[in-house]
Amino acid sequence: MTNLQDQFSSVDNTGAKRLYLQIADKLAQLISDGIIKPGERLPAERELASRYDVSRQTVREALIALEVSGIVAIRPSSGIYVLKKSTLSPALITEDAPGPLEIMEARRLLEGQACEMAASRISNEELRKLQAYIEQMSVLVGKQDLTGAEQFDGRFHRLIAHATRNSAIYTMVDWLWTLRDSSEISRLFAEKMRRHGANPNIEAHQAIYENLCRRDGDGARQAMESHLKHVEDMFIIMIGDA
Repeated sequence: MTNLQDQFSSVDNTGAKRLYLQIADKLAQLISDGIIKPGERLPAERELASRYDVSRQTVREALIALEVSGIVAIRPSSGIYVLKKSTLSPALITEDAPGPLEIMEARRLLEGQACEMAASRISNEELRKLQAYIEQMSVLVGKQDLTGAEQFDGRFHRLIAHATRNSAIYTMVDWLWTLRDSSEISRLFAEKMRRHGANPNIEAHQAIYENLCRRDGDGARQAMESHLKHVEDMFIIMIGDA
């Protein structure tokens, strides 16, 4: 990589454009300019975070944007390798949406607390619906219909938010799920996760349900947070910590 150490420029922290998209743009430009060539490996995420003075999560979001745009190939436990294309998908730039890791982090914080609140307010009818959703997820995962299983996954989480009896909480959780399903970068990364066998975790959903049945708010919160942290960790493994 010719003179790569001298090629990093600063990012704009004013909020004019999301940091991860700024970094993705800058890396795409380095590739376009031939500073980083096809087949070469990008610097490790620690180095990129240091060079751009951002968090490693921001770098990870940038790498996801580059991959879904077809600019790099992420090879877990190996690294991030440059492909021939060097232009970010216009849909990502126009959309300027939070990245999938940001969405998951927000869900973990919000849905954990929502689950604790729902434990004392959820109705028996809602508990029966949750159990039915788990059963449907299990059947669909067994049939390898992961898209169908994820639809019931979304219903499960939204129903818990509804059971808080707090419309503001429900609106926020629903927005995060809608963003997860509609954002171009999140949708494409979810497809990658499915291709690598990431299924809705039936056991984790069952643990959440059982704590809600016991009206154990603290247990329900911990079960939800553990579930979403596991999903978040899977995201990071798929990106690779080269």
